[in-house]
Amino acid sequence: MKIKDQLLGRIKGLADIKVLRESFDLLTRMLISDTSFGIDFRNRNLILTLLKKSFTKVLLADYAIHSISPESQKEERETEILSLINAFISKNHIKKDKVSVAISRDKVVARFIQLPIATKENLRKVLEYEASRYTPFENGEFYFDYHLLKEEKEWLSLFVLFVKKGDVDYYLALLKKIGIQPVSVQIPSTAALNLFFYNEGAKENAASVLLNVTEPFFEMDLLQGKEWKESVHLPLPREERASRIIHTLKRSSRDGGSPSKSTFFVYGLDADETFRTDLEAGEVEAVLAPPLNRMDTFREISKPYQIYPSIGIPLKELVNTRFNLNLLPFEMRKRVRQIGKPLTIILAGIALALTLTWGAGVIVGYQTELNQVNDEIKKRKPEVESIVKLQKQKDECCKEMSGLEKIRAGEVSKTDLLEELTKILPDTVWIWNFKYTGKEVEISGFADSASNLIPLIDKSPLFEKVEFLAPVTKERLMRGTDTKEYERFKIKARIEGR
Repeated sequence: MKIKDQLLGRIKGLADIKVLRESFDLLTRMLISDTSFGIDFRNRNLILTLLKKSFTKVLLADYAIHSISPESQKEERETEILSLINAFISKNHIKKDKVSVAISRDKVVARFIQLPIATKENLRKVLEYEASRYTPFENGEFYFDYHLLKEEKEWLSLFVLFVKKGDVDYYLALLKKIGIQPVSVQIPSTAALNLFFYNEGAKENAASVLLNVTEPFFEMDLLQGKEWKESVHLPLPREERASRIIHTLKRSSRDGGSPSKSTFFVYGLDADETFRTDLEAGEVEAVLAPPLNRMDTFREISKPYQIYPSIGIPLKELVNTRFNLNLLPFEMRKRVRQIGKPLTIILAGIALALTLTWGAGVIVGYQTELNQVNDEIKKRKPEVESIVKLQKQKDECCKEMSGLEKIRAGEVSKTDLLEELTKILPDTVWIWNFKYTGKEVEISGFADSASNLIPLIDKSPLFEKVEFLAPVTKERLMRGTDTKEYERFKIKARIEGR
């Protein structure tokens, strides 16, 4: 009873700790201030991600990777997409006011462009006018956006994205069917770069290559320190993928850089271990998964590198990102901003009112509760460790008992063996020693003719491989009032099927 009471007391302590942990998780969720939903449209897949922002961190609340029908099966593909998005929204109770979208990189034309400093005053108009030099699109057929990489004395260095209007309008019309108007349209590579910089992956004076491997293409973004130097997007051959990528890097490096001096950060749906091993075998300095050290998750991700760019898609709506590229039609972006500005003012007013109402006491209260939780966890830790140890001992005992039960269940009953020997041996046989090891039996005794015993025992369905263990000897024994000569024997037999 004493042990039982101790165990019950420890279990109660564990229950108390569980309640405390649940309270702490609830407190963490209460501190979450904003959410953002990302939809990544790929050629073969649909990837959905939900980010939540607390006062201290951005958290990956949920994600989903789905295979979908090819673009050639338009109706089936659209039905699948809308159904999967609606299911994800319902599951996570997502509001539709902050949704970011990414389209496949192969639908977009990306260019590094230099323009005279004089164009800065009217840069968007200049790019729109000069677009025919950099794209196959006619005027009025495309959306575009740009990011200013560097401003020098006489030149502007830009990264510009162009996309055919129909490719963006298709997804806008599709999402409108379920009441979604995105706040941004991106490409996976810029989303990955934003996530990479947010997690402080870029190091000063270090050459980094962000490599996206998602068949049938691969994409490389070359960084020197924190400066974006180059972006390459090409078809990916099935054979010798790693060597093809290294060869492309050698040809593409503007500064004559060598792969042996570059750290590869590999991600993408097809960046499997085999590919990473092949790449490591090449002349590269290091092959790593891109960092996620500044983010928390509400559920474990087995292969976070697969959805790395998808995590970055909704990030720009929660934090200031390095590259703010948006292929959403410009007039729609204006409406979003007009709606967002008064909403921001209202929310700021509410936040200020709540701050004045609660005051510093709320923060102190949270800190006190957190300290109490930590103290209680520390106090209960030895008891938890003791119960874990007992549980481990219990599991080991159960395992041993299970093994013994299996052995016992497979054994032939000793009673059955003795009964069988009694039936098959003549009445003149006298057994004085019987030994059973689980796999075989040994019998010793006396008989009129020991040689006749071997075939008798061998005929039994319980025994096989019957043989003498020692030579047969003759001895005179007295049984009752008579003295007679008997043969002493020692026979071994295996149990059938053992």
